[in-house]
Amino acid sequence: MTYPARQWQPTHRVALLAPSANPAVEPELRHLLATEVALHVTRLPVMPDTTLEQRNAVYLAAAEQALGAFGALPLDGAIIGITGPSYALPPAEDDALQARLSAGAGRPVFLAARAIAESLASLGRPKLLLFSPYPGWLTDRAERYWRAAGLDLVDSFKVSDSFRAYELSPEEVADGLAKLSPPADCVVLMSGTGMPTLDAMAWMQGRLGVPLLSSNLACAFAVSRALGLPASRAMAACCPALSEQLGAGQLA
Repeated sequence: MTYPARQWQPTHRVALLAPSANPAVEPELRHLLATEVALHVTRLPVMPDTTLEQRNAVYLAAAEQALGAFGALPLDGAIIGITGPSYALPPAEDDALQARLSAGAGRPVFLAARAIAESLASLGRPKLLLFSPYPGWLTDRAERYWRAAGLDLVDSFKVSDSFRAYELSPEEVADGLAKLSPPADCVVLMSGTGMPTLDAMAWMQGRLGVPLLSSNLACAFAVSRALGLPASRAMAACCPALSEQLGAGQLA
């Protein structure tokens, strides 16, 4: 029997491992990935009575174990949806960890910080302005990481001295972006998968004169490029320079 073309069956399946209380990474990736991608999500373990620094110290090991939670589900790729833990590692060691996770899983696995590095390389701009929702100690780690990766860090903008990524509104993020004056050959990096970035990026697109990149957008770009997927409308609205590299502007 002949049937019409499929409308709802996914062509690709991508796993997402998210911190337990992260409110942004799952909905933002759903918007940033093409509609034909199924996003399968598991949460990293809840760690009661721990600090952010303590959780960051064990998240990557927990993520490696959590990759097994998908069982026999035929995944095409996986995203570790957290950025901060990578900043405790040298970039080369972080890259080696991503390669090891991918080899163990038998499919591409993307660490958020490595997806950012890939996206920055694709944008081809030598300077970076860091937009940080982190406490001071984690912002310091992020600065060291990107300098060690060979980027010229021109400035850091701290939203707060405490960790507020999960509490921020899109309007607060946009207000922070409006205070920036990046040089012309720069990328503004909004680090942190738990910060709501898409509305703020869409509102501010073009106003700063440089590309805006977030952890979540970088993850979507890296996995989309690896799997040959087109750009989504959200990606085109938030970072046209990367969207144009996926499927020559064929939006999904």
